[in-house]
Amino acid sequence: MVLAVGSAVAIGAKRVGIPYNVALVVVGLVLVLVDVFPHAPLDPDVVLVAVLPVLIFEGALVADADALNRARQPILALAAPGVVISLLGTAGIATVALGLTVPSALLLGALLAITDTVSVLLAFRSTRVPHRLAAIMEGESLFNDGTALVLVSVTATAASRGTFDLLPTARALAVAIAGGLMLGFAIGAIGAAVLRRTPDHLTAILASIVLVFAASLTAEHVHASPIIAVVVAGLVVGRAARGVLEPSHVLALHGFWETAGFALNVILFLLVGMQIDTGLLADEAGSIALAVVALHVGRAIAVYGCFALLGLTSKQKVPLRWQHVMVFGNIKGALSMAAVLALPIDFPNKQRLVTIVFGVTFVTLMTQALPFRRFLRAIGIGISDHGNALEEARARLILARRGQAELDDLLASGLVSRRDHAERSAAFQRTIIAVEAILRSPHAEGGDDAVIDGAILSAQKAALIDAARRGLVGDDTAEREIALLDGRLMRLSAGHHNTATEVAEGDKD
Repeated sequence: MVLAVGSAVAIGAKRVGIPYNVALVVVGLVLVLVDVFPHAPLDPDVVLVAVLPVLIFEGALVADADALNRARQPILALAAPGVVISLLGTAGIATVALGLTVPSALLLGALLAITDTVSVLLAFRSTRVPHRLAAIMEGESLFNDGTALVLVSVTATAASRGTFDLLPTARALAVAIAGGLMLGFAIGAIGAAVLRRTPDHLTAILASIVLVFAASLTAEHVHASPIIAVVVAGLVVGRAARGVLEPSHVLALHGFWETAGFALNVILFLLVGMQIDTGLLADEAGSIALAVVALHVGRAIAVYGCFALLGLTSKQKVPLRWQHVMVFGNIKGALSMAAVLALPIDFPNKQRLVTIVFGVTFVTLMTQALPFRRFLRAIGIGISDHGNALEEARARLILARRGQAELDDLLASGLVSRRDHAERSAAFQRTIIAVEAILRSPHAEGGDDAVIDGAILSAQKAALIDAARRGLVGDDTAEREIALLDGRLMRLSAGHHNTATEVAEGDKD
């Protein structure tokens, strides 16, 4: 029944044009209010073992590891000190305003420090933003989730004991993070080696399933962070898969995990309604409002403070408008709810924490996720309607030219008659003429040089790697030239755009 309702809601949300998770949380709240679903406790182990690893791995698998590496300083600034600052800021306000004990307030701060980028990335797909901004937010979400969930575990232990011991807590935190990183790299390397030997996409998918739960359960067994282990393993395997698997196998792998993540998001957003006491939801309305204020204050301190320090200590500059996006994009979602539901059933104040986290998720989805695209355009990030039309024209031109090239190859191979070739070629030519007229319009002037240059450099790098594999150039020569290309790509991602001449001739380094 949950899957049926969730599917219907998701289809309706797509048709209306709103993020599906916004629609799901609204319907979940309505189902609570009208008592459609029975109230039943959810086994925390189901969330810990079956839900969290899949949601985390799905995001890590499709992430661009190279782009994340180039933006590593801003990502680490937000995922390490940024999470702690956000947690402490939220907890400080929660202690005073909500009357929680210090350990419980720290736990709430950790739960609300988890970022959920589903809504943000959905908006990015429909409103193009600078690639580096998207990489920072995606990477911060992945590593923020790992750090924050470790802090959830540590603060939950302190809250259940009623005391907070700094030294044991710091030791457990260090072991969890370091162990998760090492284990993730090790299992990711094993998974990458296995993927190279999979004969088809079905075995690749099966191997990836084993990998996820091997990383998660092994980390849990040795008291490392399962989430950090899964994130790192997912990044390693995702990069390896794109390098060694056939494109069709990569698409199948991504499609499977995207479907699994979507299904679990649907189930989680609706099942959380079965945990909510509607009377308590009304009673905690004031607490929810204060928690929303607290999390935004903590997030603002973390973002603006960390990037101010980063600007003073390094050359990594993050534009102020991007920082506004990171603060406004502080949207709660499935991971925060999964983390609070994973607390033991007899955990002190669990029902209140579940209610507050659900309420905060609802408020941020309605007030931030829903208008997020409009916010991006209001502050000058994103492209106009003319830009959308130009992107569609470019996409159609790419498709038409690729179709024409394939048709020519079929004719040369004798697999298509000259008559069929002429008819289909004429159709492609009409499309090419129409879209080229759009791309020559005044609105097409001043295109995105960074995107064009990046595409050219990436294509040159791919061609050089292929030439080295074929033995056309030596490995040493290929490595030197690839290093130069990587340097230009990194400068391009940092905002130092090469001109067309520089890309064509190479930097005079």
